[in-house]
Amino acid sequence: MKQQTKDIIFYGALKAFSERGFNETNMEEIAKVCGIAKGTLYYNFKNKQELYIYILKMGMERFVQDIHEAMAQTPKDQVELRIRKLIQVHIEFIGREPDFCRLLVSKGWVSQEQHFNIRQVLADYFDFMEEEIESGKFYGKISSKLDAKTTANCLFGIYIFTPMRSMVWGETMNLQEVRESIELFVCNALGIYH
Repeated sequence: MKQQTKDIIFYGALKAFSERGFNETNMEEIAKVCGIAKGTLYYNFKNKQELYIYILKMGMERFVQDIHEAMAQTPKDQVELRIRKLIQVHIEFIGREPDFCRLLVSKGWVSQEQHFNIRQVLADYFDFMEEEIESGKFYGKISSKLDAKTTANCLFGIYIFTPMRSMVWGETMNLQEVRESIELFVCNALGIYH
């Protein structure tokens, strides 16, 4: 698939899925939003589920790349600074990619196969977050009592759902206040007191 076609399909399908959800969107509607023939869509993806997983995979790869780039410049032993950077990257990504974030928290994950595929897509993200938690525990900055998997899941919910309120419910939120509140809450939850 040519990069230009991939980009057209990615953004068109992302828009369609994020606005209508997985179950309410069909391939004909996606092709229309993309401005391409339905045959072109089926040439590249055998069905809607394969396209949906592709959209999630590409979006998460971009997100994880943003996280890695931001964290690469901060030493591992500066745990509190790394936590603050993680929060910043999440909020910036949500602001820049609202359609993808809506899709990420949508009700479209219905079948067991989809749940498995989505877990695979999110694996790099959660692996990174769990490593961050273990690293913070190693440096004595994060409570050793915290289970890394559970904590990573909790952080995902906090980082993703809090700023989403403004997009989903149309609430006006002061992003600086949101960021400061998340930082204070997360640092206290992790056992990092400032």
